[in-house]
Amino acid sequence: MTARPTAKKARAARATPRGGRTAKGEETRRALLGAAARLFADHGYHETSVPAIVEVAGVGHGTFYEYFRSRRDILLALTKPIVEARERLPSLRSQNLADRIRAEIFWYLSDHVEHRELSKVWHAASNFDPEIAATRRRERARRVARVRKGIESADVRTDIDAGVAAAALVAMLEEFTHRWFIEGDGPGKSAHDVVAAAETLGTLWLSAIGLEK
Repeated sequence: MTARPTAKKARAARATPRGGRTAKGEETRRALLGAAARLFADHGYHETSVPAIVEVAGVGHGTFYEYFRSRRDILLALTKPIVEARERLPSLRSQNLADRIRAEIFWYLSDHVEHRELSKVWHAASNFDPEIAATRRRERARRVARVRKGIESADVRTDIDAGVAAAALVAMLEEFTHRWFIEGDGPGKSAHDVVAAAETLGTLWLSAIGLEK
């Protein structure tokens, strides 16, 4: 008679993630993710193959499928941490609108610079993957809503449409960040570069809504 597994062993079996991940398994998974991130960023999603990923990761071809079902699966795994991080804004004690606007701009720039390769992949993937595109639109909509609420609460200008202004300011931030830091049009990606860009963008935003000249 075959012995039935104990409840403890059954729970452990259910808790074992795809690929039977031990410490070595996690190391292999991270190697695959790192290789895919670099290749996607350098060559683009469509030009990157599974054989190229496993070659850079230094593992066998079959190993890839122990952890990921497809190239798209590893793409979604790469972008998931970005989505989760960007949905959690850091807390800010100050209720001053100008302080909050400057803080959000600085956080947005810092986050994209910190995850520069993944941000590049995320931006490119949203052009062809419906799921990633929808997630990006939701993220943008939340940001626009926050900015619009701030403009309306400021109550300093009656000659602008708060919705249009919020959408325009967010678009400026997104496009600037992508060109200046992700594509490399700016002078660099140091902390000084991020602070300088954040200060200028903050001044432009506040001036546009009438909070600061």
